[in-house]
Amino acid sequence: MMDEGYGGPAVEEKKAPLDLAHLERQTMGDESLRRDVMALFDEQMNAVRAGLAEADEDERRQLAHRLAGSARALGAFALAEGASRLEAAPSSDAAAKRLLELIEETAAFIARHVR
Repeated sequence: MMDEGYGGPAVEEKKAPLDLAHLERQTMGDESLRRDVMALFDEQMNAVRAGLAEADEDERRQLAHRLAGSARALGAFALAEGASRLEAAPSSDAAAKRLLELIEETAAFIARHVR
Protein backbone atom coordinates (compact mmCIF):
# COMPACT_ATOMS: atom_id res chain seq x y z
CA MET A 1 0.00 0.00 0.00
CA MET A 2 1.07 3.53 -0.57
CA ASP A 3 0.71 6.42 1.82
CA GLU A 4 0.35 9.73 0.03
CA GLY A 5 -1.02 11.68 2.99
CA TYR A 6 -0.09 15.26 3.80
CA GLY A 7 1.07 16.01 0.28
CA GLY A 8 4.39 14.26 0.85
CA PRO A 9 5.98 11.64 -1.34
CA ALA A 10 4.41 8.23 -1.48
CA VAL A 11 5.90 5.83 1.07
CA GLU A 12 5.53 2.11 0.68
CA GLU A 13 4.27 0.36 3.81
CA LYS A 14 6.37 -2.50 5.10
CA LYS A 15 4.45 -5.75 4.81
CA ALA A 16 4.21 -8.15 7.72
CA PRO A 17 6.62 -11.10 7.46
CA LEU A 18 3.66 -13.49 7.46
CA ASP A 19 0.32 -13.07 5.71
CA LEU A 20 -2.02 -14.14 8.50
CA ALA A 21 -5.05 -14.32 6.19
CA HIS A 22 -3.16 -16.69 3.90
CA LEU A 23 -2.12 -18.81 6.88
CA GLU A 24 -5.72 -18.90 8.08
CA ARG A 25 -6.87 -20.17 4.67
CA GLN A 26 -4.08 -22.74 4.50
CA THR A 27 -5.00 -24.16 7.92
CA MET A 28 -8.76 -23.89 7.24
CA GLY A 29 -9.26 -21.91 10.43
CA ASP A 30 -8.13 -24.86 12.55
CA GLU A 31 -6.16 -23.38 15.46
CA SER A 32 -4.59 -26.70 16.44
CA LEU A 33 -3.44 -27.33 12.88
CA ARG A 34 -2.06 -23.78 12.68
CA ARG A 35 -0.02 -24.31 15.87
CA ASP A 36 1.32 -27.65 14.61
CA VAL A 37 2.24 -26.25 11.20
CA MET A 38 3.92 -23.23 12.74
CA ALA A 39 5.89 -25.42 15.16
CA LEU A 40 7.21 -27.44 12.21
CA PHE A 41 8.00 -24.23 10.33
CA ASP A 42 9.88 -22.89 13.36
CA GLU A 43 11.92 -26.11 13.44
CA GLN A 44 12.70 -25.74 9.76
CA MET A 45 13.76 -22.10 10.16
CA ASN A 46 15.99 -23.11 13.10
CA ALA A 47 17.57 -25.89 11.05
CA VAL A 48 18.31 -23.49 8.20
CA ARG A 49 19.68 -20.90 10.64
CA ALA A 50 21.95 -23.51 12.23
CA GLY A 51 23.07 -25.20 9.04
CA LEU A 52 23.61 -22.29 6.71
CA ALA A 53 27.02 -21.19 7.95
CA GLU A 54 28.62 -24.62 7.54
CA ALA A 55 26.77 -25.63 4.38
CA ASP A 56 28.49 -25.94 1.04
CA GLU A 57 26.84 -24.47 -2.06
CA ASP A 58 24.76 -27.57 -2.81
CA GLU A 59 23.56 -27.80 0.79
CA ARG A 60 22.74 -24.06 0.79
CA ARG A 61 20.71 -24.54 -2.39
CA GLN A 62 18.80 -27.46 -0.87
CA LEU A 63 18.13 -25.67 2.43
CA ALA A 64 16.96 -22.58 0.59
CA HIS A 65 14.77 -24.55 -1.81
CA ARG A 66 12.92 -26.38 0.96
CA LEU A 67 12.50 -23.23 3.02
CA ALA A 68 11.20 -21.26 0.03
CA GLY A 69 8.47 -23.81 -0.61
CA SER A 70 7.36 -24.00 3.01
CA ALA A 71 7.46 -20.25 3.47
CA ARG A 72 5.42 -19.63 0.33
CA ALA A 73 2.82 -22.21 1.38
CA LEU A 74 2.36 -20.54 4.77
CA GLY A 75 2.34 -16.95 3.55
CA ALA A 76 5.86 -15.88 4.54
CA PHE A 77 6.39 -14.38 1.10
CA ALA A 78 9.39 -12.15 1.84
CA LEU A 79 11.17 -15.10 3.44
CA ALA A 80 10.30 -17.26 0.43
CA GLU A 81 11.77 -14.62 -1.88
CA GLY A 82 14.94 -14.41 0.20
CA ALA A 83 15.30 -18.18 0.16
CA SER A 84 14.75 -18.25 -3.60
CA ARG A 85 17.51 -15.67 -4.05
CA LEU A 86 19.93 -17.84 -2.09
CA GLU A 87 18.82 -20.91 -4.01
CA ALA A 88 19.66 -19.08 -7.25
CA ALA A 89 23.01 -17.82 -5.91
CA PRO A 90 24.14 -20.24 -3.19
CA SER A 91 27.65 -18.81 -3.03
CA SER A 92 26.35 -15.33 -2.19
CA ASP A 93 27.18 -14.44 1.39
CA ALA A 94 24.97 -11.36 1.04
CA ALA A 95 21.99 -13.54 0.08
CA ALA A 96 22.72 -15.89 3.00
CA LYS A 97 22.98 -12.95 5.41
CA ARG A 98 19.70 -11.49 4.14
CA LEU A 99 17.99 -14.87 4.49
CA LEU A 100 19.12 -15.08 8.11
CA GLU A 101 17.71 -11.59 8.73
CA LEU A 102 14.39 -12.62 7.17
CA ILE A 103 14.31 -15.77 9.30
CA GLU A 104 14.80 -13.64 12.43
CA GLU A 105 12.06 -11.19 11.40
CA THR A 106 9.65 -13.99 10.57
CA ALA A 107 10.37 -15.93 13.76
CA ALA A 108 9.84 -12.80 15.87
CA PHE A 109 6.57 -12.03 14.09
CA ILE A 110 5.35 -15.58 14.60
CA ALA A 111 6.24 -15.44 18.31
CA ARG A 112 4.21 -12.23 18.69
CA HIS A 113 1.20 -13.00 16.50
CA VAL A 114 0.68 -16.68 15.89
CA ARG A 115 1.34 -18.58 19.12
